[in-house]
Amino acid sequence: MNRYSTPETFAAGLCAFINHDLPALNPRMTPDPQVGPDTLLFATGIIDSLAILHLIGWVEQTTGAKVGMEQVVMRNFQTVSAITATFANTNPTTA
Repeated sequence: MNRYSTPETFAAGLCAFINHDLPALNPRMTPDPQVGPDTLLFATGIIDSLAILHLIGWVEQTTGAKVGMEQVVMRNFQTVSAITATFANTNPTTA
């Protein structure tokens, strides 16, 4: 069982990634933006066009499944809760 095997642990891991790891990958981000499950990621400017690529990479690495282009829409990435609802139970696919 991986460490993100439930929606709760997935959401907690994603918040930790956005708050701590993502600012190191994207120097334009504010350090420790204090993102919670319902923080609006794009409306607040926390996630931009560069950060979304890192975020998609985290989701793919964590779930073991590719994020399809049709899934890269605002409603799926507005908040940590939306990302969790969309991707936390994704089954790995072969590339």
